[in-house]
Amino acid sequence: MKQKKKKTPNRVSGTNGKEKPSENPTPDEAPPSAEAQAEQLARELAWCVEQLELGLRTQRPTPKQKEQAVGAIRTLRSEKTPLPRKRQLMRSLFGDYRAQMDAEWREALRALKAATRSAQVQLVGEAARKKSGRVCRPRPAGRAGTMSDLTNEEFRFNFF
Repeated sequence: MKQKKKKTPNRVSGTNGKEKPSENPTPDEAPPSAEAQAEQLARELAWCVEQLELGLRTQRPTPKQKEQAVGAIRTLRSEKTPLPRKRQLMRSLFGDYRAQMDAEWREALRALKAATRSAQVQLVGEAARKKSGRVCRPRPAGRAGTMSDLTNEEFRFNFF
């Protein structure tokens, strides 16, 4: 028979004896509004659906994997599915999907910053503007006039 361990109130739970940071928001950080939470959830759902669709397009899933992914997409897009079920499904499929989203966002930001650093803006000189491929030619005088010149005549269909 196993003996139950007694819990001691002085023991600090957590990893390596370190205290857990307070999960309650500090006075400086107000909890996000319901609208901000809904927007964050919509972003998370869109990211997970995008990842599933991308996996279906780029990989060669087995029929079972394909069926599972399509079912997950249907569940995540459904209005009737409760939010906890959607979060549970996203966590089971992607693990820590919020960390993955954050890492992907940081990588995209890093790529954009690198692109802006490498891009160089140069002024276009007068000679380059004159060399542009755009050619403007005056219209020949013998061509038909504008629409206002033709409105004086009565319009008729020429079927016969």
